[in-house]
Amino acid sequence: MSIESLNSRTATSETYSSDISKKNPSTRKVNIDVLKKRVFEEKKRERFQNRVLITMFCLSIALLGYIVV
Repeated sequence: MSIESLNSRTATSETYSSDISKKNPSTRKVNIDVLKKRVFEEKKRERFQNRVLITMFCLSIALLGYIVV
């Protein structure tokens, strides 16, 4: 590794850290209601998928029973 590449890396990291410090700290706030809504929608999707899976399993057992008998 040469000294030039080391110096260039240091310069870019300093620039990057100064860019981060210049950002508005108010943009880092998190809206709890949005997070709760995302969690609720994910759980709702999982429940729906589980219901479909159980329904398909029951229907396949019923169909298999109908064919065998």
